[in-house]
Amino acid sequence: MGSRLINYYRRKNLEDTQRPKLDIGETTVLLPEDKSPFSIFGHIDPGQITPALHNGMYRAPVFKQEAKPTDFLVIRNTTGVEGSTWYMRNIENIHVVGQEFPSVDVPGPHSRKVTTAAKNRLKMISYRRIKRNKRHRISVAEVTEHFADTTDMQNRQKMKEFMQFSKEHKEWEMRPGEAIPDEETIRSMVKPEDVCLLESMQVGLQHLQDAGFSKGDDESDDDEGKEGQSIEQQLAPWYTSRNFNHAAQGKAMLQLHGEGDPSGRGEAFSFIKTSMKGGFKAIGESVEDKLDAKKLKELGGHSYNVAKQQRSYEDSIRRIWDGQKRSLSSTIEHSDTEIEQDDAEVPDGLFGRAETPRSEVQTPAAFRRRDDETCSQLSRFSNDSQAGKVLRISRNIRDKYGNLELVQEIIRDPRVIRQYMKRRHAKEAEITKLSDVKPTGDAEQDRRNQQRLEKELDRLERNKERRIAREKIKNLQLEGPAATPSSPNSPATVVNTKSTGTQRKCANCGQVGHIKTNKKLKCPFH
Repeated sequence: MGSRLINYYRRKNLEDTQRPKLDIGETTVLLPEDKSPFSIFGHIDPGQITPALHNGMYRAPVFKQEAKPTDFLVIRNTTGVEGSTWYMRNIENIHVVGQEFPSVDVPGPHSRKVTTAAKNRLKMISYRRIKRNKRHRISVAEVTEHFADTTDMQNRQKMKEFMQFSKEHKEWEMRPGEAIPDEETIRSMVKPEDVCLLESMQVGLQHLQDAGFSKGDDESDDDEGKEGQSIEQQLAPWYTSRNFNHAAQGKAMLQLHGEGDPSGRGEAFSFIKTSMKGGFKAIGESVEDKLDAKKLKELGGHSYNVAKQQRSYEDSIRRIWDGQKRSLSSTIEHSDTEIEQDDAEVPDGLFGRAETPRSEVQTPAAFRRRDDETCSQLSRFSNDSQAGKVLRISRNIRDKYGNLELVQEIIRDPRVIRQYMKRRHAKEAEITKLSDVKPTGDAEQDRRNQQRLEKELDRLERNKERRIAREKIKNLQLEGPAATPSSPNSPATVVNTKSTGTQRKCANCGQVGHIKTNKKLKCPFH
């Protein structure tokens, strides 16, 4: 897998025949009507050159910076024989890469891509081992040692698909008439891009587990995911990559700003999906606009305007793109004192978020240095949400003399804390009646109680709607053909006076209230 540095140049008009050539990268000319290589999330104006890093997995804008003559690149190479060797190189060119726009979807934890890649990797190892063996035979144990999370039984079932077992030698060998693939064919079974996608999936899955989510909490890899997901789950790479590609195709809309903004400054896009039916909210939307939308909804009209929402969506994309370009192209050096002052001005709040004035959309505050790129988007949010949290558990335990002794235990593992609190809240909900729920003054406890009450209210409303619907259907059926018999002695009259239960229709006479095999209410045609 290789990356190319492409310098995109958009012609000013059809008569423009320029082809600018920069020191690094290859030039690609775009016509005035050509689509941007960044889809709708990046703009290249006429007469403008925008370098981009492009490969089979993503593309990202590149911004050139001036290297200082006092800076050098130091490289350390360590081996077990010669120890550490140090090298120093000059920095001739330095570039800053912006936000990466994925070109392919990261597979989910249990998607078909993952299982297919695992099978192909087993093929690669089997072919290479059998190729090195002089007898061109291998045992299943030789393959299993390369897969720590599998057993001989599992690998034996997979090897049956492309090899056969020799009962004479008690080993596996190639099928009759099949030759061992050459090295080029073996390498093509698992591409470097596939390995990167799998690694990205595993990193995202590990971040969720470190944040306290169990393996079964987010194993769904469908398009919509699950309702009520936390921000950590929504930022899983298999969700964000799919959301971006769908949004680039016009099949979805993104929030663009808020908790999913990796920059925390409004200089990058949030890949969290939002509803296309009025779900997008631009920064700075006033309360009056929402009140007007509410009035329109009460009057029976739409609560949003499609054209207005699309214009707001495009304007927000342009604003974020220009902000990223302006920030990463800037040559102004920020001192450590200015950064510390900016951090001190951030108000304390949930997850360290600072609310934008006159907007319900919140953007994460920048708690780290502007030049700190050691944390990914997922790890930064997980650290913000879990850092500094400890759980103190006090228990009364009897000692060897039978006396009660207070023992305290402090837990710092976020996964253990999450599971403990989850079980404790579930136990409290079981022993607490809804009629006894009252405000406690604890914001977290009141929020959980409110969610319980809302769920119970929704359940009662659904039951009420179903009951009303059943009564309507029952009345309609009773007022139908059974209520207007052809004669006073019609069998329908007898059936309606006695039928109070089932609404099923008889297959013989066609009347409602009994079936043809009913012994209690006999069908006249039975």
